[in-house]
Amino acid sequence: MRRIVMPCFIIGLVTSAAAGEQPAGLVRNEGFETAGDKGLPANWSGPTNVYSRDATVAHSGQASLKFVNDNPEHYALCSQRVELESGRMYEFSGWVKAKGIQGKDSGATICMEWQDTGGKYLGGSYVPGSVGESDWTLIKGVTSRIPPEAKRFSLTCYVRKGMTGTAWWDDLRVERYREPPLATVLRVPNYRGQITDAGPKRIEIRCELELADFDLTPKDVAIGWSVVREKDKVEVSRGLKEDVAEAATDLCIPAEGLVPGGYAVELILTQKGAGRTLANRAHRVVRVAGAPKRIATIDSYNRLILNGEPFFPLGMYWSGISKDELEVYAKSGFNCLMPYGQPSKEQMDLAHSLGLKVIYTVKDIYSGTRWAPASIKTESDELAHIKQKVEAFGKHPALMAWYINDELPVSMIKRLAQHRQWLEDLDPDHPTWVVLYQVDQVRRYIESFDVIGTDPYPIPKRPASMAGDWTRKTVQGVAGARAVWQVPQVFNWADYKKDPKEQQEYRPPTFEEMRSMAWQCIAEGANGLIFYSWFDIRHRDKVRPFEESWGLVKRIAGEVKEMMPALLSVEATPEVKVEGAKWLHWTVRQVGATTVLITVNDGREPGSVKFSLPRKPAKVVLRGSQEAVAVDGTNALTVRLEPLGVGIYELAGLVGK
Repeated sequence: MRRIVMPCFIIGLVTSAAAGEQPAGLVRNEGFETAGDKGLPANWSGPTNVYSRDATVAHSGQASLKFVNDNPEHYALCSQRVELESGRMYEFSGWVKAKGIQGKDSGATICMEWQDTGGKYLGGSYVPGSVGESDWTLIKGVTSRIPPEAKRFSLTCYVRKGMTGTAWWDDLRVERYREPPLATVLRVPNYRGQITDAGPKRIEIRCELELADFDLTPKDVAIGWSVVREKDKVEVSRGLKEDVAEAATDLCIPAEGLVPGGYAVELILTQKGAGRTLANRAHRVVRVAGAPKRIATIDSYNRLILNGEPFFPLGMYWSGISKDELEVYAKSGFNCLMPYGQPSKEQMDLAHSLGLKVIYTVKDIYSGTRWAPASIKTESDELAHIKQKVEAFGKHPALMAWYINDELPVSMIKRLAQHRQWLEDLDPDHPTWVVLYQVDQVRRYIESFDVIGTDPYPIPKRPASMAGDWTRKTVQGVAGARAVWQVPQVFNWADYKKDPKEQQEYRPPTFEEMRSMAWQCIAEGANGLIFYSWFDIRHRDKVRPFEESWGLVKRIAGEVKEMMPALLSVEATPEVKVEGAKWLHWTVRQVGATTVLITVNDGREPGSVKFSLPRKPAKVVLRGSQEAVAVDGTNALTVRLEPLGVGIYELAGLVGK
């Protein structure tokens, strides 16, 4: 299962020994050189039967913080209170060494957390740590912007419950982090930067400014651009945008006349009058001769084009593949699957024979990470493994895409981007897909994927609206310029809890919750859905029998499948408007003479909204109902949705004469 990191909730455990005055951005006794009471380092607080100052092991200096625990039920934390400033971001880091760290969690690591004056947990930042046997490794993370209501903060060294072994920490730091002032997205061309004879005729780059950390406004800056040919470094065009009025602006650069080859589109952000360079960015575009046909590609509408036809990926996560189970799965609306166990040729052949496509995983092929195979020890091993899989399955008719990152941290962005580039070079016929829980950092990952998904799993602790919210954030994170295959929840969180009492707090999502979450994702812009997960509802859920869960999930898949002609349509739509209703998610599609209006309620209360239409439709039909829906004389359609309800309306006569 993808690892959603849960909070430590440790701020309230920090004692007065860790409190006191501190310069912002600095950790006291960061190298554990100064001894404190009861064997702990000074300024640090934690249980002395687990944590101690070790004067025999150090990354630098003469000492470190040591953790020793042989009881997997014991959850111990060592913390220090720090002082942060609201509205700012902070980078935290530390060196960690592990010896025999065992268990299925994040290892020996560090985190930062914050709460309000009353002790309510408000947020935190968590990073994967060291497991097994590892020498000194730098662990690093960046917080989100500190909210104004946060008043108490802590830096914590810890190993999660369920893990045992020995670990050391040294040279911890917390420093002010200045968000890069210029974030950019190559919007056009949207897939791998490729320009063919068919177009596009322009290069479009979304530029988003984040100037708060520099105390500047958009009117204080200018954005220059140049297009440089890679082979000889000759500049073929350039321009300057000085009238930057908004925090988000699009640069449109002519692409006609580019000869085949690679180009760097270089951007420079400068402060007017000061001659100060604030940021540099570059995007690679490739002018491809002709218009090559690919087995699988992403079109300008972010649709998957598979064997020349638009395709809406509708699937589930699997572990391994068995013939009996796959035959059951194939008798549904699902058209693909993502198996964690790398399928054999026989299993790929089986999927193909049943009309199913496979997203093939190479997500764990990063040396030094938790799930990496023992054979993957170097970057050369990573590349060799990926080459072997491409040679074996790159031309297999069941292959749909490559799965290359499952929630690995943004600190690994260079390695993640390298894997994407390897696969583009090795297999130009299939896109790469990644899935993140780091929904607020999608923009920072953008160079590392062709297709993105995020995985909101709210039920039952959080509202179902999280599905729509995360999808909206994901689409915004890619500036609407990458395909989005979302991962809705159908599993029971109890399957991942070890404590029987804690298991009682969870349940599987209801049909209404699952259906609402799926359609929320679609309404907010998802181009595909890969539900999590088959193996949970088939093998792990002890609350709801598989036959019941599968029946519910199949109903949702069948409904989505029926709507695929509309979901894949790129026909121009009439102007439809609605006001208010924060609980509402909606989208409009046009299929021939029929306008399809998809509406979703993400809340626990019924609601009604009024849609303004360009004209009175000749007929309105609610799918699933045999009766026509009345429209008043003001060209408005009133839609009423039950709690978590979904309403799909087909309207005739909104387009044409």
